[in-house]
Amino acid sequence: MIKKMIMDETRLKEVLELSKIGLPETEFKEVLDRVNGVLRMCDEMQELNFANTRSFEWNIKKACPRRVDSPKKWDKRDAFLNQAPVRDGDFFRVPRIIALDEDNELIGD
Repeated sequence: MIKKMIMDETRLKEVLELSKIGLPETEFKEVLDRVNGVLRMCDEMQELNFANTRSFEWNIKKACPRRVDSPKKWDKRDAFLNQAPVRDGDFFRVPRIIALDEDNELIGD
């Protein structure tokens, strides 16, 4: 028997905090109901019997044709990088988004 999945309010708060998604507490119940609905559907799909189902095979001959992957010189790199709000040599400097504190320091500061 497969263990049923369920999301509680504590876990929802944790996921929202880790993903940096702000959600008013008044909407917790609605979001929790929707998430648990998706989890119930996943549980139901895991209980389906696929014993007599043929495996899926992809016919590579029907795949879309692919272009030749060849390097090309692009002379607009500096013009593109000059549009960046903060540039560090040949790279963009971006705000840190995976941090437990609320600071938005630039990486490397």
